[in-house]
Formats: sequence, C-alpha cells, structure tokens
Amino acid sequence: MGKKSNSLVAFALGAATGAAALFLSKKENREKAETAVKTASKEATKTAKKARKTVRNKVAKAKKTVKKTQTAARKASSAAKKVAKNQ
Repeated sequence: MGKKSNSLVAFALGAATGAAALFLSKKENREKAETAVKTASKEATKTAKKARKTVRNKVAKAKKTVKKTQTAARKASSAAKKVAKNQ
C-alpha cells in the first residue's frame, strides 16, 4: 500500500512537471508566467510591509498602555503613602 502511495505521488508530480514544461514551452506563456510572478512578488512585498507596520503599531500601542499603567500604579502608590502618613 505504501509503495502505491509513493508511486501515485511521483506520478502526480511528474504529470504536474510535464504540464508546466508544456505550458512554459511557448514564449507567450513564459512571458505571462513572468508577469504573474512579478505581480505576485510585488503583492507579497506590499503585504509584508503592511504586516510589519501593523505589528509595529500594535507594539507601540502596547508599550504606551504599559507606561500608562505603570504611571497610574505609581500615582496610586504615592497617594496611598500620603494617606497612610497623615493617619
């Protein structure tokens, strides 16, 4: 059973390779494929930049939140010390 599975994968891979070779044998198809690859590459670059920017913004927002929380905790601690000192 395992050998049949392996041979089936090899057959499918060979068929896909053959189809790609047949498709790319024409110059027009090679040009179309090249254009598609360039477009996909540009889109991938844009998406990666957008993702980096989103991550950067979320990290900056998280840092601001942490800083605000630390400031609030410091103020609360200071106020508690003053109250304790006055009693």
